[in-house]
Amino acid sequence: MEIIGNLLLYASFILLIGYFTLSFFMLKEQGTVTLPLWLLKAAVVAIPLSLLLTVIRLVYMLYSQFQVEFFEAVFTVLLQYAAGQAFLFASVFAWMLLSMIPLSRSRKTSAFALLLLLVLIITVSWAGHGAAVAGITGLIGNSLHLAGVAVWIGPLTILAWAAKDGLPGEFFRWFSPLAVFAVVIVTLSGFLLMNDIVPQYVQAWQITYGQLLLLKHLIYAPLLLFGLHHFWLGRRKPEQLDGSGVIGSFRLESLLAYFILAISAFMTEQTPPHEVAQTLQTESIVSVMFLYLSEQQLQTGMIGFAPSVTVILILAGATAIAATAFLLLRRNKFQLAFSLFLLSILVGYHGVMSSLTVQEELLMDQTVYPTIESAVSQTYENDDVIEVAVAQQVEDEWHVVYTVNGEQLVAEKLQQAEGGFKRLPAAMLTVGGTAVVEEEQKIRTFRVESGNWHDEEYAATYVTFGMIQQPENVARVQIHYEGGSFIAPLENQVFLHVTSSNETWQEEHPIDFLADDGTVMETYARNVMERGIYCH
Repeated sequence: MEIIGNLLLYASFILLIGYFTLSFFMLKEQGTVTLPLWLLKAAVVAIPLSLLLTVIRLVYMLYSQFQVEFFEAVFTVLLQYAAGQAFLFASVFAWMLLSMIPLSRSRKTSAFALLLLLVLIITVSWAGHGAAVAGITGLIGNSLHLAGVAVWIGPLTILAWAAKDGLPGEFFRWFSPLAVFAVVIVTLSGFLLMNDIVPQYVQAWQITYGQLLLLKHLIYAPLLLFGLHHFWLGRRKPEQLDGSGVIGSFRLESLLAYFILAISAFMTEQTPPHEVAQTLQTESIVSVMFLYLSEQQLQTGMIGFAPSVTVILILAGATAIAATAFLLLRRNKFQLAFSLFLLSILVGYHGVMSSLTVQEELLMDQTVYPTIESAVSQTYENDDVIEVAVAQQVEDEWHVVYTVNGEQLVAEKLQQAEGGFKRLPAAMLTVGGTAVVEEEQKIRTFRVESGNWHDEEYAATYVTFGMIQQPENVARVQIHYEGGSFIAPLENQVFLHVTSSNETWQEEHPIDFLADDGTVMETYARNVMERGIYCH
């Protein structure tokens, strides 16, 4: 549902920015493009409504999974979560924008509406992945990216589907330089966001987010060729232009743009792979990878980009197809050109994926640390306080649970070595959010399908760990998975249990708190299993 909300959000910004941009620059040609008031108002209302979907999900999560009272959950999300705060601000700005739509059009009104839309974009970006991962840099990058796309595609989309009398004569005079500026902004901000969110671009192709990003970039290339074609048209005299032909070309460009927006809407609900090796602990490798590399290859190392002669020929073929499509585009053969552009994307994708090779295995830290504390502390700053609560030896490995500054609860695997312990790559599961020492109970279960926590003889490994401060005197816990019940003792108010199965168990797994005599003191309801390496 949130994916549909995201797509509606992007479409609303494109429609509104396109409309008010045209109103600002085409004051003398107001009759060329008209949109019904109800559509403009619906687009404005859709902006806060799309944010409301995320608010509802967060409230439901707090209410159902963390047993937070309903109204407390509502106020917590609205006042403390970025998504809730963004919804409140967006509602205010949307109301202001809504009140302006019935007013008569003027440059001053359109300029103020565009300013409000920019503020709304910043508000929405505040709750996005970019801001969450990279702070102010991500906020700026995401805002510029969305604003650039809307300025570029918005006017073009409005004219493509709502122009009454063909193309306005003065359109290209102002739109061409504006579109070039917007394309530069979109491209630069895209690189800025990638650097923060997906620094391991090629490695990320192993998971869904990376595959979608690759597909998005492959579609972006023919979209740029459409833009180049329209820039070339803009250099011609108005009387030399075929108005219906240009409108048809605009429609195809807008369709390509909406393909990209649909992918972006889906990506928003995926976990960005900032560290791919760690993400692969709990997220399966995307199925399409097995068409190009074997399962054994993908399990033994990380992938690299090394095109062979055959691959270079495939990519050259994709380029030739795209070039042919561009020539057909200039001759107004729009449907054939569009089909060839899609073919070039598929051929280019096959070429890129065929170039993948397996690099060396993940480098393991060969340092032998004298104590468990010194080994696990390597990830953190010198002044961070690490307190080990549980350390269980399982053959030649150690399963360790520790707290970081009393806030995070972390489960990590170490390898037994002569004279101490070695750290394993991508072997950490972290529970963050509210400080663990401030909660009566904090328990999470991770379903791991690849990586160091995963037992390769089974389809999935279930890692459950947590801290129980209330009730007091809990001696052990009994975890009731769909596949069986298991008991784990408490040490320093912390427990850890690891089990594996070839079955995908239901996510509901209540946990009984047991006294020394086996009496059930309390039952902790868990209705979800974590997929990532980090959770709240």
